[in-house]
Amino acid sequence: MTITPNISKNQTLRTALLGFIGGISLAAGVAVLANDGGVAAMHHMSAPMSPADMAAHINKVCQHIYVEIDATDVQKSTLDPIFKQAAADLLPMFQQLHTGHSQVLSLLLAPTLDRTALEQASAAQIAVQGQITQRLTRLVEDSSTVLTPDQRQKLVTHLTQHMAANGAMHG
Repeated sequence: MTITPNISKNQTLRTALLGFIGGISLAAGVAVLANDGGVAAMHHMSAPMSPADMAAHINKVCQHIYVEIDATDVQKSTLDPIFKQAAADLLPMFQQLHTGHSQVLSLLLAPTLDRTALEQASAAQIAVQGQITQRLTRLVEDSSTVLTPDQRQKLVTHLTQHMAANGAMHG
């Protein structure tokens, strides 16, 4: 029977998908934190990123990824609008998560714990996370049609190494 090759292929594809989602989530999360000053402090910058700075940062991340995966000019021109639209769609969602996180912290600081408010805040966070997952899935679907299997593997390898390095640095 040839079940093993199919299982292996599905696991590789699943790993590639998760790595890609993780990388884009990381980039979008960095953009959100940069917008509210979190990354500015982490990178020792004096002020939050402006929208123009953020766009430049997203472009820089994309260009770095394109080099890592040996993207062609045609692929770059196809992927650029996909990535930029995803970032534009995801930014408000990550801002909602940040706001929700602040809300939960405020609720925890209250003299009396409001369980109903905490449950509502939790439900709102879960809903936003669901929206993020759906948008990231669409991003993976859209971008994976542009990349070759070899490029997707290079991307997963790069993102895995990047996330491991950042985990060790922040961890």
